[in-house]
Amino acid sequence: MIFKVKIYDLTEIFKETKSKLVKTNIDNGAKVYGIKLDKMKGMIGFEILPNRRIGTEFSDIAKRFGLKGILHSDELPNYGISEEEVKNVKRMLNCSDDDAFILLISKDYEVTKKVFSLIINRINESIKRIPKDTRQANEDGTTSFLRPQPGSERMYPETDHPYIYINKDIIENNEYNIIRYYINYGDIKETFDIYYLKKFDRDLYIKLLNEGKTILNSIDPEFIKQILKSFGYNDKQIENIIWSEYIYDIIKISFDLDPNTVYYLFFQMIGDTENLFKEKIEKFDLDFIYKIKDYLKDKKIVKNAIPIIYYHYVKYNKDIEDIIRENNLYKRNREELKKEIEEYLKSINTNDKKVIFSNVFSKFKYVADSEDIKRVLEEILNI
Repeated sequence: MIFKVKIYDLTEIFKETKSKLVKTNIDNGAKVYGIKLDKMKGMIGFEILPNRRIGTEFSDIAKRFGLKGILHSDELPNYGISEEEVKNVKRMLNCSDDDAFILLISKDYEVTKKVFSLIINRINESIKRIPKDTRQANEDGTTSFLRPQPGSERMYPETDHPYIYINKDIIENNEYNIIRYYINYGDIKETFDIYYLKKFDRDLYIKLLNEGKTILNSIDPEFIKQILKSFGYNDKQIENIIWSEYIYDIIKISFDLDPNTVYYLFFQMIGDTENLFKEKIEKFDLDFIYKIKDYLKDKKIVKNAIPIIYYHYVKYNKDIEDIIRENNLYKRNREELKKEIEEYLKSINTNDKKVIFSNVFSKFKYVADSEDIKRVLEEILNI
């Protein structure tokens, strides 16, 4: 049994790491935390189902709290983490040759403590019995952790906790009301604000949303539809967006990109990536959307290049800038495009304009907009 573990802040070890996975998170304000697991070397990587290991179960727990997963000693060095960094982690955690360790990358220490606690509880329960979980079915026929299975005590009213008292005030403002709740729970006293816009105001709504305010209008489908219509989304797009878990991200990004491009990123990008590479893409990465939208906004790339970039981003965990540079996917200006097309036409032994147009569009659609390709070709061919 594992009774007590100490959580260590190991961020300093990874300050100069070559691992983009770790470095990107640290640069964004996250820290690397670790715990030692006595006498568990080789156990975390033990396969319990096809392509599922004990570490996968632990990773599922972390993901339920918004983390990307875990890193553990049975799989390291890997992901750009060096042998020297692994040795430094073991030294800091005082690991023997028989011990294992788990790392979590997190911005929230309280979440980190909770995840580590649940992992330890799961280890201890696994020693005594098969853990009681509510599990979800996976496409490959395996199952994965969804949530703990409640015990019989859930059938009865809770009597060990003090009452929760809630009062509220409404603070009037010209543009919105603030509904302020006062919550008393034993010795805990908290205040919680909910904002309500008196009339439709898209800019004010986004301002409050970006400030992290809770907005009552957000639960009104008609209000959200009006927001989306103001950006230019059509009715079919709105019906899909309104049910999306990323609806507020879509609204935020709509200030930077045209609605068709935003819709493509959230609803069509993965399908196009699968079609292009003939491979199933399981992962939707919201961080990628926020990163790539700046490249689109600044017109550094064209929309057709996104499936190529996304594939290498999720498949090989590569940096977007590196992917664009290595695959030469920067958007061409008119002069560059004309020069490259003229050079390419020398290799096409045909005067058939349909064949020329087809080949040139297929060749250059990842680095130029269709309209630019058309105009340059018409100029070159004197059409």
